[in-house]
This record gives sequence, structure tokens and C-alpha cells, in this order.
Amino acid sequence: MTIEEYWQVSEKPFLNTPDTRYLFESEDFSEAMGRILYNLKEIKGGITMIVGEIGCGKTILVHSLKEKLPGEEYLTLTLINPRLSPNQLLSTIAAGFGIKDIPRYRNKILAEIYDILVKKNNDGITPVLLIDEAQTIATKALEEIRLLLNFEDAKKKLIQIVLFGQPELKKKIKDIEQLNQRINIRYHLKGLSPEETSEYIKHRLRIARAKKEIFSNPSIPLIHQYSRGIPRLINTIATNAMYAGFLLKKEIIDPEIIEEVYKDISE
Repeated sequence: MTIEEYWQVSEKPFLNTPDTRYLFESEDFSEAMGRILYNLKEIKGGITMIVGEIGCGKTILVHSLKEKLPGEEYLTLTLINPRLSPNQLLSTIAAGFGIKDIPRYRNKILAEIYDILVKKNNDGITPVLLIDEAQTIATKALEEIRLLLNFEDAKKKLIQIVLFGQPELKKKIKDIEQLNQRINIRYHLKGLSPEETSEYIKHRLRIARAKKEIFSNPSIPLIHQYSRGIPRLINTIATNAMYAGFLLKKEIIDPEIIEEVYKDISE
């Protein structure tokens, strides 16, 4: 018998993957998404910066945002590993926006990027650059990001940029005053509240078509306490608890299982 069969779910409900079917729109998530879309669609200028500690939902926010930007209106490029040299960063952006023969030299790459940005804007398409794990960008490469914002017309920037990163990104940006001044929208993602943690768990179980109660009511506040409301940690604790409950042939996951699981994963 599989774990799914034992707990009567159609699939594993707490995998740490950016599957937007499982998206839980907490108050914090909705606020972050609203600010990003406002900057992209209304202000159309500068950078949006979203920060939050590891596992708080930045990556699924990226995936969800991409789904909200229709292809006929937006050309979206996502960088998930931006630990690149300045030239590599510009070349990656150029290739991502459809430039096939990437020039060797920086100034020529920038000129090619400018031309494609102008063309797309003239066609009514807004180029959007989404950078995940932005705290890993080298300072010199961040300077190139700033230079991209010099590409503009009388009404808007020709490229819209959203940075997603861990809290140290704020300090990195602050040290580059010219870039710091260009950030229009900032938001810091936090963990889920106790009530949201409960709803998050129930939501994921509904998506997985759970046919029975799996977590006892007293176990859920304990999951929130140990996870601090961080979705990735909630998923890790819940996945391990379901496995432990399966091995122990438990009818329901109780606080004792959560205690044991947390001890194991925190060692």
C-alpha cells in the first residue's frame, strides 16, 4: 500500500514544488501580487522588489505572476540562476528576448537589447524580466540591471523588472544608491498566520482530494509553531508526518507525531 492509498489522497499534497494548482493566496501573497501588478500595469516604471526568507513563497509567486501576464501583451523572461558575470547576464537577457546572434561586446549587446525592447513596445508588447534568487546577483551585474532602466520613452520604461530575493537583497540594493532610487515598489513577504496555516493545510488536502481527516486539530497549531508559518517548512513537516503516520499505522496525525518529526528534521 502506498502512502497516498493509506491516507486516501490522490497525490502527495505537500511537495515543495511551484505547482500553482496548490497556490494558497494568503493575505501576504495577495498584497505582494497586487503591488507587482500595479507597478507593471499602472506605473510602468522602475523595479519591483519582493523579499522574504527562504521558503516563504517567492518562487510560486514568480510562477503565478507569469500565468497572470498574457503572452499577447507581455514578453516574460525568468532568470532563476542569476549568478552571472555582467556580460553573461546581458547575453542571457538578450537570448531570452529572442536575439539569436549575440554580440561579443557589452555595448553591442546593450544596443541589440535596446532594439528588441523598442520593437516589442511598438508592437504593444511589454517585456518583463523576472529574477528569482536576486540576492545572488553580483554587484557589477546589478549595475547592468540599472542601465537597462535607461531604456525608456516619454511615458514608460521599455522593460519592467521584478526582483525576488532573500532579505540580504535589500542591503545589496541599498549599497547601490542609483539603483535603490529606481525601485518603485517594495514588499517583504512574511510567514502565514496561525489561521492561515490551518487554511493552507486544508487547502492542499482539498486539492489532493483527501477523503478523510488526516491532521488532528491540536496538531495544526504545533505545525505553525515549528514552521513559523513558512510554507516550505509546513510542507516538510506535513510530508514527514504523513510518512511517519503511515509507518506507525496511525488513524490520524496527532501532536506526538509532529513533535517527533520536528526533532528528526531539526537535528
